[in-house]
Amino acid sequence: MTHFLMKAALLTAAIGIAATSAARADCESDLKQLEHAFTTPNLTATTKTALDEAKVKAVAALKKDDDKTCHAAVAGGLGKAGIKMK
Repeated sequence: MTHFLMKAALLTAAIGIAATSAARADCESDLKQLEHAFTTPNLTATTKTALDEAKVKAVAALKKDDDKTCHAAVAGGLGKAGIKMK
């Protein structure tokens, strides 16, 4: 019985780690899109500020493993810049 409980605990931990890694990967891909947006030609000061603000919010969300907030921050920043999210 102890062997079964140990296996169950390890499996639960592995699933939790995998879910956290997936969220981090999604946020990282969103951040890559945001970084790419900075290379867009003819960015205005207002647009650059919107992208900078989105980056700050997204990085903070990444540190908290909050994929939903990260995605929303990046999407909002790209939207203000007039760039479609992939």
